[in-house]
Amino acid sequence: MSTNNDQDFEIRLLRAVRKTLISVAKDTMTKPGLRHPLTTDTQKMITDCLDVVTSRQIAIEKESGSHTKMKPIYTDEQTVQSFSIDDLKKTLN
Repeated sequence: MSTNNDQDFEIRLLRAVRKTLISVAKDTMTKPGLRHPLTTDTQKMITDCLDVVTSRQIAIEKESGSHTKMKPIYTDEQTVQSFSIDDLKKTLN
């Protein structure tokens, strides 16, 4: 029972840290050409922390069997749809 509570706490903690770091990055984003308010070292530390948090979240998902290899799809990204030639021939006939 304690292990499940510990894991639930860790999941909540990781989620909170991740959301906070992403909010800091969004709130301090500057227009191109302007000086960023955070130092390069601080920006790198945020990126490193997000990497560690994400890695641990994936590890927990894999341990519990709920991990999927889904990737986000960006709106400006072209998606490729595959189809079989046989299906194409059926639609043309």
